Amino acid sequence: MPVSSKPSIPDAQSVSTYIGDGARIAAILLVWSVIAAFFRYGVSEVGLPFESLWLQLGSLFALTGVLNAILYLLYRAIDYWHETA
Repeated sequence: MPVSSKPSIPDAQSVSTYIGDGARIAAILLVWSVIAAFFRYGVSEVGLPFESLWLQLGSLFALTGVLNAILYLLYRAIDYWHETA
């Protein structure tokens, strides 16, 4: 059976790559958190009609941000896996 020349454990990437990915995840969460806070605490406190709708939109945007960050993590994991395969 031929032995593969690739190591079973891939080489680590540079620290700046990991810091950049962490900054992107933090930016994703920050942007969606600001949007969620605007709807949850800004718009709903003004007293506009449909206050419960604005609160629900704020919660929806917060959940969207978390799911977006998870999607980015999955994308990076698949991309990293394809690099090493």
